[in-house]
Amino acid sequence: MMKNCQHNLIHQLSETMDSLWRMDQYIKDAEAESCSWGVEFWRKYKEGLEKHVMVLKEQLEKVVKEEGIDISR
Repeated sequence: MMKNCQHNLIHQLSETMDSLWRMDQYIKDAEAESCSWGVEFWRKYKEGLEKHVMVLKEQLEKVVKEEGIDISR
């Protein structure tokens, strides 16, 4: 069975990727409303999420390589 620590990592990667996916819509909404602070804010926020996704992926790769992940029940 998968360890909670491993599950939490995978879950957070999924949540962060979902948030990253939404940023493009938030940016489009801000552009459509000519909201310059919104465009700038969401672009910067998206950059941060992209970095977080990279960190999470790197950690997941490390865990898989060093521990493996047991997905059996």
